[in-house]
Amino acid sequence: MEKVFYIDLMEVHSKEELQEALVKELPLPEYYGRNLDAFYDVLSEYGSEWNIIFYNSGFAVYRLGRYFEALKRLCLEACEEVQGLKIRFYN
Repeated sequence: MEKVFYIDLMEVHSKEELQEALVKELPLPEYYGRNLDAFYDVLSEYGSEWNIIFYNSGFAVYRLGRYFEALKRLCLEACEEVQGLKIRFYN
């Protein structure tokens, strides 16, 4: 059964705050490493029925710059690799 997660990026100003938002909204394991490599690993292992919706992402684009672009690329790659995983970004 698909699980939908909404992650608000309005108040995300740093990499650390992005990771905090992921930890808060997603059922991540205790050992989660709070970085993009660890996020990809979790998506690969647990994400087959996840539908993740990032909203207010326009703010994060400005605040996080290249880190946000890396997140988007990682999510695209994970969706291509993991059947059933859906990740969308909305301004």
